[in-house]
Amino acid sequence: MILPGKVRSNFELNRRADTRAAADSRGMLNGQGRPALAGLRFGYADVGRAGCESIAVYNVLRLLDRPRPLPDIIRDMERGGYLRMGGHLGAAPYFEPLLRRYSLRSRVVMPARLRAQERKGTVERYGAYLIVIWNSRFRPLKGLHTFAASRSPDGWEVFNRFNNDETSRHYARLDDMLRGGESPGAFLLIYRVRRLEERS
Repeated sequence: MILPGKVRSNFELNRRADTRAAADSRGMLNGQGRPALAGLRFGYADVGRAGCESIAVYNVLRLLDRPRPLPDIIRDMERGGYLRMGGHLGAAPYFEPLLRRYSLRSRVVMPARLRAQERKGTVERYGAYLIVIWNSRFRPLKGLHTFAASRSPDGWEVFNRFNNDETSRHYARLDDMLRGGESPGAFLLIYRVRRLEERS
């Protein structure tokens, strides 16, 4: 639980930060370890080490034309009890109540189903996703990473895949998102995110 005074002080510090240097031309954020984002407070930790979930939610909101300032999202996560170990272990990857607050909804999609749709060429184009992966089996407390992705006609566009990214990354297939890290990873959860008014 983050104490109310800490929530208030974090919000005041975070809203004075200039995150524009980490944003691309569409306002999407990449590189949580870069100076423009790393020092933002996230509970009793900081965004650079543990705030990937807040950036993922920020980016998926922009993908779905529901933009919110990052300091507001962090504050909502702190107030809502999403942070694990005061933020030192990031946030719990359960987003439905938070997304509903922003007029979005989500449902879990199995990786096997997306792989099958990729083979058939039937993955929904321009869909927005929150993807939770386990980056490293050798670091049990630090391996969880969450990022936003969108499906484009030529594959996937992924935001904040790695801490030092300056732009989004493109991957032809779902499984390519796991490659290129320090060790083989695994998908834990994939959420397909939509506006509340959209039909499934």
